[in-house]
Amino acid sequence: MPFRRKRGCPMRFISLRTKLIAASLCFVLLPIIGIGAYAYNEFENILSAKIAEATSDRLLQVNRNIVQELTMMVNASRSIVLDENVLAVLARSPDTSRDKLDNVGRMDKKFLEVSTAILTDSPLFTLVDNDGFVYTNWGQTPQALAQLRQSDWYRQAEAEKGYMVWKLNHDSYIKPAEGKLVTLALAIRDKDLQNVIGMLVISRPADQFLRMLAAKSEGVLGFMVDEDGQLLGEHTPELDALYPRIADGLARHVNGFTAGVGDNRFEIVADTVPIADWRVVQAVSYNDMLKPVAQIRQVVFVLLAISMVLFMSIIVVLSSMVTRPLRRLGGLMKQVQSGRLDVAFEIRSRDEVGLLGMTFNQMLLKLSDHLDREIELERSKEQAKLEALQAQINPHFLHNTLNTIKWMSIMRGAKDITDMLLSLGNLLNMSINRGQEAIRLAEEIENVRSFLTIQKYRFGDTIRVVESFGTETLDGYVPKLSLQPLVENVYRHGLFIDGGQMTLCSRLDGDELLLRVADNGAPPAPERLQAIEERLAADENGSFSGIGIANVHRRIQLMFGSAYGLRFERDEAEGTNVFTIHIPFRRDGV
Repeated sequence: MPFRRKRGCPMRFISLRTKLIAASLCFVLLPIIGIGAYAYNEFENILSAKIAEATSDRLLQVNRNIVQELTMMVNASRSIVLDENVLAVLARSPDTSRDKLDNVGRMDKKFLEVSTAILTDSPLFTLVDNDGFVYTNWGQTPQALAQLRQSDWYRQAEAEKGYMVWKLNHDSYIKPAEGKLVTLALAIRDKDLQNVIGMLVISRPADQFLRMLAAKSEGVLGFMVDEDGQLLGEHTPELDALYPRIADGLARHVNGFTAGVGDNRFEIVADTVPIADWRVVQAVSYNDMLKPVAQIRQVVFVLLAISMVLFMSIIVVLSSMVTRPLRRLGGLMKQVQSGRLDVAFEIRSRDEVGLLGMTFNQMLLKLSDHLDREIELERSKEQAKLEALQAQINPHFLHNTLNTIKWMSIMRGAKDITDMLLSLGNLLNMSINRGQEAIRLAEEIENVRSFLTIQKYRFGDTIRVVESFGTETLDGYVPKLSLQPLVENVYRHGLFIDGGQMTLCSRLDGDELLLRVADNGAPPAPERLQAIEERLAADENGSFSGIGIANVHRRIQLMFGSAYGLRFERDEAEGTNVFTIHIPFRRDGV
């Protein structure tokens, strides 16, 4: 029977490729052009509103941060002006050199206390009594003090008689070339709030406030201005041209308005810092803000122009729609094979390839969860080992009892007993704080000094201690109670003929921190050397809270690996027995 064509729609005889191209032109490309033009205008409007909203939110956060920093300065000033020791020092000028030294010591201690507990960014403290005697935590010079007292804000603070005076972004009175400062100044009254007995000045680097004000995106200017028009911000040509046009609005406490500079328009968002009556400002450039939108528009037009060519190759693309996902999945599997588990297959369809990708993602998630659990288990095991090597008793009760005895000895004037109890209390306090596995070397040194104080009262000055700690090493972190057991070992096992000497030192060797404890005692016998090596392998008899020499060695290796630890040697040239701790030098904890 001969084949005959059925009459009907002529589209049946047009190729699928032609059908797809025609359908794409009629139902995709033309609507895209119209929708794109509409979407561009709407997107521009929405983007402008969103950026203004984000700028306002950013401004509120910056204001909160600045208020927090200024509040810390206020708290620091209150801590000083309400301190009875400070008031006592200011109320009576020192009569003798001894009084001056005592007063300076009290003030240094107070400044350090405030710097540690409240302000942590190297604040400058200046305290002046009515007789002109000055206490500072910075190196005094006649020129700096003269510039300080002659400044307008210092004189204003004297006139305010107790009210706070803030100064924004002024030259440093120590060395003007060293940068700008933000300062709080006030007069201090006596306990009865009747008479002014001194002046307090607290200054902080303006750089910290500049970092808060710095814009996070292009086209945004962030700055702060005080009631005198003094600016704190990154000076740019845009800011220099913009500020004269917005100064009046900021002075009138207008929080939102627009201003023009040439062909550019700025959205101004401002807020007030209530503590100092300063104005925090964020200025957004419309040109810079809409620049990405204009670029997108150009890209869209280019894409639309080449879309005709792309649609002509739609049939070829369809053939690759199946193989491309498989190639991507194969590439992800190779990455997993190489050790990367942070990949995922992007599921674009629900066909067989999509289901395969979904199964791959689920398998990868389960594998990642399993590895995370294993890592956490190993970490828990290591932590348990470290804690097992710490003290076996909880010394809180003993520490509290020693505190009670300490105060009884103070009340009865037993200074030597008090010193021993203070030192022992410091050692027990170090043992109590188990959660902190690593401390700064400076803290470990203080712990050793407390131990040496106790040994001095027990044995007298039989061993002379020489310290040689490199200043660059004091901020490094070391395992807690790592140096003290080595010092204790010298007292327990050192053999000294004509009086002993023990040397404690620290230095950097590349990226390693070396802690060295050396004594000039008699060299150990061969069997003693063997005993030391065996002790480094296993020591069960640490004297203080279970921390022995081998314990120190084991803790270091648990924390840093087998490449580090404790080493012993006999230096025949110097005639000393030397224990050396090798650990990596770190300033950010272990």
